[in-house]
Amino acid sequence: MEKSERNVLNKLLMGAGFATIGMFLSKAMGYLYRIIVGRYIGPEAYGQLAIGIMILGFARAFAGASPMDSALKKFIPEYREKDDLASIKGVTLSTIHISLGLSIIIAAIIFLSADFIATEFFKSPELANIIRIFGIIGIIKAPYDRIIETSIGFNTTKYEVLTKNLFQNIVKIGMTLILVFLFGFGLMGAVWAWMAAVLLSSMLAFYFLEKKLGPILTADVKPKYKHKKVALFGYPLFLSGVIAKAQNWTDTAVIGYFMSNADVGFYNAAYPTAMLIMIPSQALGSLALSSISELGAKKEKSREKALKTLTNWSFALVFPAFLLMVFFSEHVIQILFGSQYSVAATALGILAFSNLISATVGNVGSYLQSKGHTKIIFYNTLVTVVFNVALNIYLIPKYGITGAAIATAISSILAEMLLFVETYRYENVISLHPKMLKTVISGVISISAIYLIVDNLFAATPYWALIPAAGVFFLLHLLIFLKIGGLTDYDRDIILTVARKADMEEQVKKILAKLT
Repeated sequence: MEKSERNVLNKLLMGAGFATIGMFLSKAMGYLYRIIVGRYIGPEAYGQLAIGIMILGFARAFAGASPMDSALKKFIPEYREKDDLASIKGVTLSTIHISLGLSIIIAAIIFLSADFIATEFFKSPELANIIRIFGIIGIIKAPYDRIIETSIGFNTTKYEVLTKNLFQNIVKIGMTLILVFLFGFGLMGAVWAWMAAVLLSSMLAFYFLEKKLGPILTADVKPKYKHKKVALFGYPLFLSGVIAKAQNWTDTAVIGYFMSNADVGFYNAAYPTAMLIMIPSQALGSLALSSISELGAKKEKSREKALKTLTNWSFALVFPAFLLMVFFSEHVIQILFGSQYSVAATALGILAFSNLISATVGNVGSYLQSKGHTKIIFYNTLVTVVFNVALNIYLIPKYGITGAAIATAISSILAEMLLFVETYRYENVISLHPKMLKTVISGVISISAIYLIVDNLFAATPYWALIPAAGVFFLLHLLIFLKIGGLTDYDRDIILTVARKADMEEQVKKILAKLT
C-alpha cells in the first residue's frame, strides 16, 4: 500500500475511531432519552414519539438531505485538492439554499395536514401537535445538517461528534428531565426538549465550522455557487433518499396504521437496539465517500483497496456484537427498556441479522457514488422500497412487529445484494476481504463456548451474568482471532503506529509476536 493511500486510510481510521467513541456515547445518551420516555411515560407515548421522529425523517428526505450530504462529501474533498475555497463556500451555500427552501415548503404542508394525518392515518388526534413540532424541527435541521456534512467533507468527524453526538444529546436529556419530571409536561416535554437540542446544536456547529475549520461561509471570498452541479449530481439521490426514508420508516408507519401506538413503541425498541451493532460500521461509513473520492483523485486503483480494507474493519467489529445480540436478545431488550418490551426480542434478532449482512457487504454504496453511479442507487432503492412496502402490508397484520422485522430484513438484504452485484458488474470490484473468514471462525467458536458455559451454569440466565460473559467472549474471540492470523499487515502497522505514539512500540511488538 502506497504512502498516499496509507495517509488517507490512517486519517480515516483516526476519524472513525473518534466517531466510534462519539457514536457510542451518542447511542448511550440517545437510549437514555428513549428509556426516559419508554419506561417512565409508557410504550404508547414512546410509540407516539417514534411517529413524530418518523415525520421528521420524511421531512428531511423531501428536503433533499441525502443528496445534499452526498454532494458535500464528494465535491468538498475534490475542491480541497485544488485549494479552491470559493468553490467550497459556493457548494456549501448551494446545498443550504436548496435544502432550506424545500424544508420550509415541506413544513408548511405538514403543519396544515397534521390533524388529518393524526386522526385518519394513526387514529390518534393527540398526535397532531407532535407532528407539527417535528415538521418545524425539519426547518432548523436543514442548514444544521449541511454545516455538519461540510466538516465531514474535510475528513474530520470531531465536530460532528462534539455537536450532534454529544452536545445535542446532553441538551436533549437535560431538557427532558427538567420538562418531564420537574414541570410534569410528559411526552410534550420530551418533544420540546428535542427542538431545543437541535436549535442549540446548530449554533455550536456553525461556530466550529467558522472558527475551527474556517472561515468558510464567512470567508472573504466570493462564492462560486454550484446549484446546477449539486442538482444534477443529487437529483437521482433525491428520489432515492425519499424512497430510502420510506423504506426505513414503512414498518413504523404500517404498524401505526394496523396496530396500536404501543406496538409502535415495542418495535422501536427493537429497531434502534439492532442498530447498536452498526456503530463502528457507521463511523467508518461516515468518512467512506469523502476518503474514497480523495483516493480516487490520486490513483484509481486505491479506491478498491480502500473499499476492501473498510469492509474488513467493519465486519470484524460488527460480527462479535451481532453474536451476543442474537444469542441473548431477550436479555438485551429487557435490560435497555424493561420487561414489558420483551415481546420485541424476536424482532431484535431478525433486524440484527440484516445489519450484519450490511456490514458484510461493506460501503459499496459509497464506492458507486464516488464513481458517479447515482442512478443505479436510485433504481435499486425504488425496487427494494416497493418490495418492502408490499411485505410490510402483507406480514404486519398477520405477524405484528415480528412481521415488520422480517419485511425490513428481507428488503434490506435485497438492497445490499443488488449493490454488491452491481459494484462487481460495473467496476469489476468485490468488497469482500479474505480475512473476514477468520472473524467468523473465531466468533463462532467463542460464542459457542460462552453459550454452553452459561447454559450449564444457570437454568435461567440472570442479567448480572451477561456482563462478565460478554467480557470473556470478547477476550476469547480476540485471542483466537489473533492466533489464526486475523490481522492484516496494514492492521499491524496501525497498531504499531498507535503504540509508537504512546511510547509502547517494543512492548506491543512482543505481545503481537506471542499472540500471533
